[in-house]
Amino acid sequence: MKKFLAVLIIVFLANLGCKKLDDNDKVCACSPISEPTVVLVVKNATSADMLNPTTTGYFANNNIQLYYLEGGSQKKLNFYVRPTFSYGSDKFNYYQLHSSDIIRQSLTDNKELYLKLGSNEPMKLALELGVDKKYQVAKLLVDNKEAVAEKGNVSSYVPNIFYITL
Repeated sequence: MKKFLAVLIIVFLANLGCKKLDDNDKVCACSPISEPTVVLVVKNATSADMLNPTTTGYFANNNIQLYYLEGGSQKKLNFYVRPTFSYGSDKFNYYQLHSSDIIRQSLTDNKELYLKLGSNEPMKLALELGVDKKYQVAKLLVDNKEAVAEKGNVSSYVPNIFYITL
């Protein structure tokens, strides 16, 4: 009986320590949390990667601002820039701006998000999330124009990739 109670307590405590993103999911088995991310690829008119340090006039991290407005003041959102990568035999040749804060903020009442690159005017970002999938971005609007979504094989490895053309 003591062993049974000890096992029951261990299972109960493990369940308390287990965190999930969606309450409707099954038991999470204490797997690590991976937050849904929006991925932005920034290109110029000639399709040059504007986040790649080898591109003339690229935008370094300190020249990028991702924020929302609250009471007239800017509140920064976290992001990082990831270099090119390979997925199987497919190579993704663009640097990407990743942020899980974009989806998290878009789920609140304050949905006005902005991306400012260098001295350019801030671009207003708006998300439409998928109906059947809570964290799948169905559409990204940049200044009220729909951004092109990645549809290739890479999107099964890194979802929610969108292209912004300056």
